[in-house]
Amino acid sequence: MPGPQSEIELHPYETYQDEIELIDLLNVLWKWKYLILIGTVAFAALAAVISFNMAKVYSIRTVLAPGIAKVDEDSKITYLGSTQEIKTLIESGGFDAKILKEIKVQDKKELPELLEFNVTTQKNTKDPNSLKVEYQTSDIDLGLQILTLLNDALRQKFDKVVAYLKEEYKIQIGEKASTLSKVSEKISKARSDMATLMAQSRSDISRMEAKIVEKNASINSGESERETQTEKIANSISNINAQIKGKELQINNLENRLSDIRNEIVRIRDNTDLLINERNKFLSSQKDGNNILASVMYTNTMQQNITYLNTLQSSAVNVNGQIYGERVAIQNLKNSIKDLESQKTNVIKQNEYKKESLLSDVNDYESQISSIKERADAAVKSLEARIASLESEKKYISEEIRNLNFKENYVQSIQILQPPKKSLNPVKPKIKLNILLAAVVGLFLTIFAAFFIEYISKHKDDTV
Repeated sequence: MPGPQSEIELHPYETYQDEIELIDLLNVLWKWKYLILIGTVAFAALAAVISFNMAKVYSIRTVLAPGIAKVDEDSKITYLGSTQEIKTLIESGGFDAKILKEIKVQDKKELPELLEFNVTTQKNTKDPNSLKVEYQTSDIDLGLQILTLLNDALRQKFDKVVAYLKEEYKIQIGEKASTLSKVSEKISKARSDMATLMAQSRSDISRMEAKIVEKNASINSGESERETQTEKIANSISNINAQIKGKELQINNLENRLSDIRNEIVRIRDNTDLLINERNKFLSSQKDGNNILASVMYTNTMQQNITYLNTLQSSAVNVNGQIYGERVAIQNLKNSIKDLESQKTNVIKQNEYKKESLLSDVNDYESQISSIKERADAAVKSLEARIASLESEKKYISEEIRNLNFKENYVQSIQILQPPKKSLNPVKPKIKLNILLAAVVGLFLTIFAAFFIEYISKHKDDTV
């Protein structure tokens, strides 16, 4: 609706009639502002009325995940069909006829001819194998019923496979349980046999040991005489060992002294080398009275060091000689110990000859005991090995049964992670977007109409 002509005046065309300045455009927009405003509002209001009168379409959603057929030892999961297979099965209409047949509505005419499901994978969720199934409809109850029937149809399809897999696991578990029972019986029998064998061997060994005790009593009297003779020899050996320890201590002290002498020799040599270097530096510098005196002092000190060094080296030689002498003395003492030990051995041998007759009987009895033990040990070890083998087999079978139970419990049909649920707000019509688009279209059309009307009006004025 145009405003008063007195408020806005168009700039008259001057030299170039085809030139349009920006102020002219703004003047036209301002002149027809009410037309533009009313037209834009009218388009937006019309879009709002149409949108509010349109049927509201809601999104009904459910979230699915493939069932699990098997879990390997390395935790690798084998699914009952991939997400792509389930997606293709739903989108291809594999369940449409079954769903449409089972839908409960008052009027069959209300049923859709086709069921259009939108199936998408959810890779950025906690379960990357999940599928979101969406169905859009204006009838919320019908949509919930359709997705519920879809979930039921998927369950029915995979439940048969799940039942078959579980039955296979149960058969395997039953076979393993039967084998486990037989192995347990074998273990019980082997333990009973081992207990009987060990009781019999203990009885035989006790009888032999009683006879050995009688012979050992006679041997002990001969041992007393042997101990008296050997004790005297042992005392002599102890005295010699004490002498050896004293000499070893003396050698240790001499070696420590020798180490100190060697360290002092190294120190004197280093000091002498240092004095030689210092003297050479003085001699190479400018000669004067002080340098000559210092040179003489260096020379005297070096001579003293050399004399002291010779004394230390002589002391080192003497200490080495003492160490050698002590070691020779220790070796002589050790030889004396060997002689005494040889005498001790002879005494023992003489005593051994006397008790050979007694030990002969003891050895016979011990031989019999050893034979009994060996036979019993061999039999027990054989039974223990058998029991261990059976226990290992039992443990392995039990582990297999636990694994089979775990796998059986892990087998499951298609999972309904989220039951059918409607969206909080309608997905269609998009009222705000429709109003915004209508307002934009109305704005462009009314601006075009304003310029067109202004053009017609201006053309009439020019013609007049």
